[in-house]
Amino acid sequence: MTVLSAHPRRRRQLLGAISLAVFAVIVIGVIMAYNQVFTPGVPATVLAARAGLLMSPGADVTLDGVTVGRVTSITPDGGQARLDISIDPGQIGYIPANVQAAILAPSVFGPKYLNLVVPAHPVAQRMRAGQVIEPTQVPTEIDTVFASLVSVLDSVHPAKLSATLGAISTALQGRGTEIGNFIVQLNAYLREFNPSLPAAGTDFATAPQVANTYTAAAPDLVKTLDNLRVTSGTLVSQQAQFDAFLVDLSGFSGNAQSFLASNEKGLVGTLATLAPTSALLAEYSPEFPCLFASVNQINKISITDNIFLNTAIIPGSDPYKYPSQLPVVAASSGPSCYGGPLTPAAAASWPQLSFADGTSSATGNNLTLGNPPLAVQLFGSSGATAAKNAAKSAGKGK
Repeated sequence: MTVLSAHPRRRRQLLGAISLAVFAVIVIGVIMAYNQVFTPGVPATVLAARAGLLMSPGADVTLDGVTVGRVTSITPDGGQARLDISIDPGQIGYIPANVQAAILAPSVFGPKYLNLVVPAHPVAQRMRAGQVIEPTQVPTEIDTVFASLVSVLDSVHPAKLSATLGAISTALQGRGTEIGNFIVQLNAYLREFNPSLPAAGTDFATAPQVANTYTAAAPDLVKTLDNLRVTSGTLVSQQAQFDAFLVDLSGFSGNAQSFLASNEKGLVGTLATLAPTSALLAEYSPEFPCLFASVNQINKISITDNIFLNTAIIPGSDPYKYPSQLPVVAASSGPSCYGGPLTPAAAASWPQLSFADGTSSATGNNLTLGNPPLAVQLFGSSGATAAKNAAKSAGKGK
C-alpha cells in the first residue's frame, strides 16, 4: 500500500513541474515576441545631444503615428546619446533616406518615444541598413528647467527677488482686464505686421548698400550744407534789401493782378486770334534754324569772299493771261530749306525754284518782234508804259 501511493504523488509533482516549465516558456516567448526577437529588423542608428529622462530600450519608433520599429539600446557616444533602433522590414519602403528624427513624450511625465519625421522634400532613395540619422531634436525637460531655475536663483538675492515679485504682484493686481485687452491689441498688431516681415527683411538686406551710398555722398552733403550756411548768412546780412524786394514783389503782384483782371477778355481774344498764326509758325518751325543759318552764311560770304556781279539784260516776265494765269496761293510743300544752307563752293550754282503762283517760268520766255512789243518783252508791263509815255512826249514836242 505504501509503494502504490507514492507513484501518483510523484506523477503529480512531475506534471506540476512540466506545467510551470511550459508556462515559463510561454511567458519568455511572449516577451521575446514583444521585443521582436523572432522578427528580423533593419538596424539603424540615431544620434542625439541627449536621450533625456524616461527614454529606455524597447521604446517605440513611429512614423506618422504608426509604429515601425523599436529602440534596441541606448549608449553614450562621445558626449552624445547613441540610440540603436530596429525597423520593421515591411515598413522600410515608406521611409526616405533623408528622414529626420525627434525624441517626443506623450505627456510631461510619460515615457518618451522616437518619432521619424519625413522632410518637406523627401528623396527617392529609401532608408538602408546601418544608416545614421542626425541631428535629433530633444524637447526641454523638467529637470533642465529646474537646473536653469536653480542657477538663476543662486545668482539672485532672495530678499531682492521677493521685493521684485511683490512689486510685480502689486502692479498687476486688479489690472487683468487691461492686460487682456493689451494682449488682444498686441495680437491684432502682430497679425497685421506679420505680412510686412518679408519686405522688412528685404529692406534690412539693402540697408548696407543705402548706407554705403550715403557714406559716399556725405562729403557732397556736408559741402551743400556749408554752402547753405553761407547763403543763410547772406540773407541775414541783406535782410533789409530782401524785405524791400518782397514788398516790391508784392506790389508788382497786385498791379499784375489788376492788369490781368481788367484786360482778361482782351487777352483771351488776342490769344484766340493768334492761335492760327501760332499753329502755322509751329508747323513751319523746323524751317527756321535752316533759314537763319542760310542768312548768316550769306552774310559771312558777302564779308569774307570777293563778290563778283554779272549784269545782263534778260527778258521780262510775260504778262498774266486771263484766266489761265490768275495768281494762286498753293504753298503745300510744308517746312523745307530748299537746299540751304549752301556752302561757298555751291553758291555759284544757286538753285532756281518754281512756285505755284500762276506765273510762267522765266526760262520759257522767247524774244519775238511785234507781239507783244519788244519793250514789254525786255522790261515787262512797265516797259510798255514807259514807251507810251515817250511817244506822247515826242508828239507834243512836234
